[in-house]
Amino acid sequence: MGVRGLQTYLERHCPEACVKVNLPELARQYYRQHGTRPVMVVDGLGCLRKLYNRELPWVYGGQWREYYEELRRFLHSFRTTDIDLVFIFDGVVEKSKRAEWAKRRQQSARDVITVFNHIKKHGTQPSDDLFQMPVSLGTLTRFALKSLGAVVINSTKEADIEISEYCLRYPCFGILGQDTDFVIFNTVPFYSSNNLDIATLTTVQYSRDRLCYRLQIGLEDLPLFSCLMGNDIIRSTELESFKRRQVGVPANARFPRVEDVVMAVSRYMQTIPHGTTIQDIEQDVFPNEPNKWLRMEEGARMYLLPGDPLPWYMQNCPPHALPPCGAEQNCRQMSGDEEITFEVDVEEIRPRVDAKVLQFARERHLNSDNIAQIYNILISAETDSGVAMEDETSTDIPSSSVLFRPIRQRMYAVLFGVGSDSEISNEMAQRMPQKPVFLAPRFSTPLSLPSHRNRGFHTGVSSTALGDQVPQESTHADSVRPVVGRNAVKEWCPYRGNPLTRPDVVTALPLDGPGGTPSLAMLWFSTDGPQAQHIRLHTFFACMDSVGLLEVVLRIEPEPCYLILCLVLHYMVKHMLTLQEWEVDAFLAQAVVPFAQDVGWLRGLKVPRVAPRPVHLAAVFLKGVSYALLADCACGWPITVQDGMPWNYFDGKLLHYKYLMAQGGADVRALCDHHDKALQLFSTLKKFVTFGTRLDQKRRQIPHQQRTGRNY
Repeated sequence: MGVRGLQTYLERHCPEACVKVNLPELARQYYRQHGTRPVMVVDGLGCLRKLYNRELPWVYGGQWREYYEELRRFLHSFRTTDIDLVFIFDGVVEKSKRAEWAKRRQQSARDVITVFNHIKKHGTQPSDDLFQMPVSLGTLTRFALKSLGAVVINSTKEADIEISEYCLRYPCFGILGQDTDFVIFNTVPFYSSNNLDIATLTTVQYSRDRLCYRLQIGLEDLPLFSCLMGNDIIRSTELESFKRRQVGVPANARFPRVEDVVMAVSRYMQTIPHGTTIQDIEQDVFPNEPNKWLRMEEGARMYLLPGDPLPWYMQNCPPHALPPCGAEQNCRQMSGDEEITFEVDVEEIRPRVDAKVLQFARERHLNSDNIAQIYNILISAETDSGVAMEDETSTDIPSSSVLFRPIRQRMYAVLFGVGSDSEISNEMAQRMPQKPVFLAPRFSTPLSLPSHRNRGFHTGVSSTALGDQVPQESTHADSVRPVVGRNAVKEWCPYRGNPLTRPDVVTALPLDGPGGTPSLAMLWFSTDGPQAQHIRLHTFFACMDSVGLLEVVLRIEPEPCYLILCLVLHYMVKHMLTLQEWEVDAFLAQAVVPFAQDVGWLRGLKVPRVAPRPVHLAAVFLKGVSYALLADCACGWPITVQDGMPWNYFDGKLLHYKYLMAQGGADVRALCDHHDKALQLFSTLKKFVTFGTRLDQKRRQIPHQQRTGRNY
């Protein structure tokens, strides 16, 4: 997450350390010197704002088709200059950094409130300083890049550490990102993604050597400098008194400018005699807070790569054992003015997962073939999610984290085998091949789909008291004693009224059906052809509370790229009584109209105004998509990865346009642009979405000749 104030200092006050470079020219020099193609390692999450560029509207929920083409253009720019890219994404949130994670989510929630206030007042998208990433942008970017042929890796530790270690193990040309931690690591050159011109591949290199020359410190001093400025371990707020003392600014005065702080910290470091230990430094920095030196050492040690010598300030420390991540000192942390805790009021155990299953999950995690949360849940029984563009004042729409919680609960049952029939699982396990093969997912007969196209609760916490109605099925788990790691998971999920100061304990919900919940071995490894694929599909539909739809799917045979769209809308119709039929029509129409996949047409589409409710509904829908994909992944991808991606069936701006049309009274034919094939597809998908719901019952009461009208 970076060193506090360092990027501002570099770009505004240390121009000599910001070197303008031409990457193609540097790549040619690298090839002449080393004789190998240059490899640039990209900090995936750190580059998301560059990839989802400022020309793409963000308030509507995501311009997914346009974004996909932007990614294609980004990759093409580097390929034409013979630079290979390796994308590494954060696959975990370290416990030591959970407080900072929570603080950022709390700030995002405040920003979302500001965004909706702006929308209600002005009817426009706010300025980019309030930019909110579309739901699951990081996860979906991984799969988009893989489908475009890029190398994508999920980390199993903090991504900046894994990126730096990757550059140590393999010959790499540089790192592309924006996290100033890469200035501190003694690794390959670090290039700015924010300053990158994709057309010319010119950017800025942040030179650690020139920074050190300006500060009059050595390269080995940079980790200590990071700790004194504030990083992910030692927060900047803890260092305010120290910084004021160094600059000479009293406590009641305005906090000093970043350039004054940086130079004062560097002068302080120059006065430290060699032979001084970090324990001695800690006593000077935190005179009233003894024993903080362990955290300072951890904050400095995280920058040391294999083979790096211990810097002078860490060589003579008294012997000790660094507490493991998650030990007692990490059970409570401060997030701003609030304390967060990892402790829960129920028993916790280490998840017991079959070794072959766990190894396979790790391989697919590293290769970004699975959604990152799957492996994290299997090894730690803990997961999290980001803040979505949801209007907290709109209490008639439940928080998406609460609305879709039963999907996650059933998915947890699949991952931990809660409610499984051991006899069936054992029988299938005996048929498991020695080396597991993850089959290219297909539906069972008689429906034949094309192959892959692109090769919690706290005890006593009531969500209903917060205005969110929990779908009734989730209460079945209340009678089971929750044990985190066996039948329950710790969730850090933002929702209305949740301050994110402790995790929710959410109990798994066993699946109903013959044999109970299938085992992961059955879902992931079975090679029994159509029968195994039918089990995967049935399990996924059970997770989505849509088992009754399976027969309809086999009968109606919708195009596979629309199945996630239909399942999520079906779930929303079933559990959101305030969702109107014309709103469902808008979702379906934007997916089927002839220009839905035309990037040029979508880019030129003008929306008359921004309205708060469709912004909110789009965010809820995309949260549902993210949880549906997570369940699909847990079940062995019965719906292929590419078929599940939202650029097949969703465009935020187009939804907004169709929503305003429907709100104004446009009938279904007008919503489908008077296109007969689009209208036919609309009708097919709507039968699927409304099957067995209140809208299906209403539809049966409307004469056939009226069904081409607005259909309230």
